[in-house]
Amino acid sequence: MTILDNEQVKKKCQRFTPDETVIEMFEMAGFSSPRDIIGKKFLDNSFGTGNILAEAVERYIKACEQLGLLPADISEMLQRDIYGIELDEQLYSLCFARLDAIANKYHLPKVRWNLIHADALKWETNGKFDYIVGNPPYVAYREIDDENRKYLRENYKSCGRGKFDYCYAFIEKAIDLLSERGVLVQLVPNNIYKNVFAEDLRNMLRPHITRIDIFPAQKLFKDVLTSTSIFVYERSSQNEEVLCKDITSKRDYRIKRDSLIGKWMFREQAVNCRATCRFGDYFNASSSVATLLNEAFIITQSDKVSLNIEETLLRPAVSPKSKHFKRTEYIIFPYFYEEGRLCRIKPEIFEKKYPRATDYLKQFHDKLNARKADKNAQWYEYGRSQALQHLNQEKLLLSTVVTNTVEVYRIGAQEIPYTGIYIVPTKDKSIDLAEKVLKSKRFMDYIKEIGISVNGKSVRITCGDINNYEFEMEDPAWKN
Repeated sequence: MTILDNEQVKKKCQRFTPDETVIEMFEMAGFSSPRDIIGKKFLDNSFGTGNILAEAVERYIKACEQLGLLPADISEMLQRDIYGIELDEQLYSLCFARLDAIANKYHLPKVRWNLIHADALKWETNGKFDYIVGNPPYVAYREIDDENRKYLRENYKSCGRGKFDYCYAFIEKAIDLLSERGVLVQLVPNNIYKNVFAEDLRNMLRPHITRIDIFPAQKLFKDVLTSTSIFVYERSSQNEEVLCKDITSKRDYRIKRDSLIGKWMFREQAVNCRATCRFGDYFNASSSVATLLNEAFIITQSDKVSLNIEETLLRPAVSPKSKHFKRTEYIIFPYFYEEGRLCRIKPEIFEKKYPRATDYLKQFHDKLNARKADKNAQWYEYGRSQALQHLNQEKLLLSTVVTNTVEVYRIGAQEIPYTGIYIVPTKDKSIDLAEKVLKSKRFMDYIKEIGISVNGKSVRITCGDINNYEFEMEDPAWKN
């Protein structure tokens, strides 16, 4: 089974590189002068309709003509040095015809093109390439079938854990195919620099990546929400710095290679910074409660009246969306707190003390039991309990997706957040201070850098991103 057997996935992953982007990628690769082109082996390992290969062939022919080489020699050199791989049979044939048309335009004898109809991730060769330029297919983990997931996990280190993207394996394969002085240029999703499951891939790229162009507020592909990036990886480079170009804001940064740890941050690195403090040393950002079946536990105002569930078992339920739209909701809360400690209700007591809640929840009995819940969770409890311990106090709530501003909501001790991220103090600093910090421009600038792009304007952030935020002690937001 191939990834293209799923028509929906096939349609999504076949996004062909715009012509202007192709030209930029070749300039970044340095594939321009006869000295840099002739006799150098070139590969596109997912060529699609051949936008990249066509540009490579045109440049190769023109470089040969500059040196006065004969058409027959040019044909032989093209079939020796230009390679491409494509899994889709129709696109493979289209590209073949396209390259033949280019050869005819320059009056070259028949070229026996080195185009390979195969799965690039399973293709084996002893050869190495001086240039690999490409736009690998982006396929999210949830869209990869079980057979291909298993193959990728077993054969590619970049896919060894977590929810990897299909493109990770293409990049790893390309690195392996580079010659000692080879150059790799790839058009990739921006999230490879931020996604926690791409860390193994970033570790492979870090030693020799030399340039990263990002397009944080631009779409290179129509109807694709993921923002893109182009990177250059030079096998022989020993530079201590990486050039990052923010194409949207037209700013360039020089980033120390050894600072690229964890999530990669693309911003000017300060010199002689004053002392900084870490948000997570004074506050704790945590994920909201995970019932694993909100349809059972979250009820509306009208549900509250009609179901008549025991009042002492209900608490106000909140989410960033419900706060924004001022929507009233409730959550069945099968726990209680005693001297600040979370306490559970034994099954026999729960059913006896809360018969109406028991009858209502039993409507969802099969779904509740089917959850991948904590080992010790009772059928009427939430699937996960780790977020519950610190909830019984005043807290802040914000969304995991931020667009233009960080919307921070202050919620009371009784309110239970069921989506988003909540923040509570862990030391002697007030919740007021946390709110100031989270609403500051510096924090917004930080999450624009650290967050994973959802579309051109929004980024997704994690609890870890918030807890790891560092800022100067002298920041006015830090002062009481």
